[in-house]
Amino acid sequence: MSAAELDLPLDDTPASRFLAWLIGGLVFLAVLACAVAIFSQSAVDRLAERPRIVTVALPAVEDPAEAEAELAQVRSLLEQLPGVAWTALVSKDELDKLVEPWIGRVSPEARAEILLPRLLDVRFQPGVVPDVEDLTRRVRAVAPGAMVEETSPTGGALEEVALRLRWIGGGAGLLVLLVLVVAVVVVTRSSLDLHDETVDLLRLLGAPDRYVARQFELHAMASALRGGSVGFALALATILGLVHLPALWGVRLVPVVPRPLDWILLAIVPVLAALLITLSARLAAVYGLARLR
Repeated sequence: MSAAELDLPLDDTPASRFLAWLIGGLVFLAVLACAVAIFSQSAVDRLAERPRIVTVALPAVEDPAEAEAELAQVRSLLEQLPGVAWTALVSKDELDKLVEPWIGRVSPEARAEILLPRLLDVRFQPGVVPDVEDLTRRVRAVAPGAMVEETSPTGGALEEVALRLRWIGGGAGLLVLLVLVVAVVVVTRSSLDLHDETVDLLRLLGAPDRYVARQFELHAMASALRGGSVGFALALATILGLVHLPALWGVRLVPVVPRPLDWILLAIVPVLAALLITLSARLAAVYGLARLR
């Protein structure tokens, strides 16, 4: 139903006149905030699918036979743990490169006299998140003094940032929707007060309160459809620009490629906003009409 078909001239109210613009701006912000949350969750899911790598450092042992037995025992323990794909001993050449910044380059003869810890790389199956504390406790039961640390490049830091962005984006999106509901309620109550004489006339003509409330509901729905469509289109253009345009210069601002499901979830935002706007206007009008009796 268009504004011309309504019995109440709601578009003449200053606040109602700019309701569609207000809805468009807030839907724009809500979609952007939800995009941050959705894309961050997508990043978390993809990070979780990559295999995690944990490095176990065993203290140096002078006796070669004892060192070999301890190493075999630790590897057997690790390979029997659920979710472990394989274990690999870091070679002496790789170990030399790791310690070279601290002890410098040494000759093979001097190198033989230096006792270095033994390093084991433990790779987990995709989707398995290792419990480093439990792993440390198990390994130290076999090799006291052992150190366990996650060394996979997709470890905790990136996942923690993505999780924080997810909560920030989701919280911001909910806050914008809450502001939108409050704004619609205020505009509806203001319009109702300005048209109280017309409302009284409709009542005298036999119009029930639900019919009058329907007027405000339809006006809010029409404003939500107009403003929400524009706001969603602008937000979509902004997101596409941030995703694809920087790639032309070799820069990626969005670390993940949005999935089809991500776009579907974003499309739900303006629909949800329209439903909240319509319901809020309806309830505000019903309670306002009860107050005017």
